[in-house]
Amino acid sequence: MHNLLINISSEQDFKQIAHLLIDYLLEVPRTDVTRRKVCSLLNLPAGGDDFSFTIKLIESVFRQYCLNEINEAELKSHFQALNQDMQQTLLRTVEQRKSEIAQFLINEINAKDNLLMESFDWDVKWIMGNSSLASVREQIATVALNCRGKDHRLKTVRFEMNRDKLNHFIEQLEKCDLESLDMIKDKM
Repeated sequence: MHNLLINISSEQDFKQIAHLLIDYLLEVPRTDVTRRKVCSLLNLPAGGDDFSFTIKLIESVFRQYCLNEINEAELKSHFQALNQDMQQTLLRTVEQRKSEIAQFLINEINAKDNLLMESFDWDVKWIMGNSSLASVREQIATVALNCRGKDHRLKTVRFEMNRDKLNHFIEQLEKCDLESLDMIKDKM
């Protein structure tokens, strides 16, 4: 099925390509640098249809395997043109990265309807007065949430909170965390 992969003779090169393919599939947003690396290792033109077609097929097979829609034998059958050692290397590589791929799939699903937070930043500043009252003394926390939506574009959500609202916000986050832990314990 994936005849572009059969030209790789070294198991080490194949392992590197397998990891790089997974890196490319998990990369958000996808960069030309990784695309060029994969194309170079596969000896393909960077803008070619062969690359896009192969990537989509491999991505589909990896997704199915990580979602337990296909088993090891079915994964290997998609790469039957490869010898047994290469198939086993591919399987081991996907198994090593299965949790990463699964987390990516979960994030992808969650980002369809909501922004998905990747990171955050915060700072605290003192307000020493405003235009209506010179004697105001208040701490304000500024929070910036770096999020991605289904279009994979980075969006920053910023908001400010006083000390009371910040404490309430932290309490709510801690409550969510405790509820998550309780749900995990219940499943075990």
